[in-house]
Amino acid sequence: MLPLKLRGIESEGDEMFQLTTKDGKLAVEKDASGASGKADFPKDMIFEQDPLQILNAILPLYINGQVLRMLQECVASELAARMTAMGAASDNAKELKKNLSRVYNRARQASVTADILEICAGAEAASQS
Repeated sequence: MLPLKLRGIESEGDEMFQLTTKDGKLAVEKDASGASGKADFPKDMIFEQDPLQILNAILPLYINGQVLRMLQECVASELAARMTAMGAASDNAKELKKNLSRVYNRARQASVTADILEICAGAEAASQS
């Protein structure tokens, strides 16, 4: 949730570990750091509040924003999954309708063919008698 980088606060001899992937496998990269230099601010920069107070005021807002973004992504993901499921259901219903229409038409055609054969057979029997 917090993509804050710890650079600038490490002490001399501290080691930073980062979990990465190489060739599809997890790997750990180690970075030994030297002493960090003091941050230089322009001489005319004035801090209205203590940086700790600013961080204490901004951090809860940042975390709330991140949680809200995650919740919105969850809702969007759920809606996308529902749309995909409904699209698949609609496609399946159309395919089922087409198959049932084909079966019904074949049965109707077979019935009409049988009726025609009966009529022809009856007409032939009547003409022979």
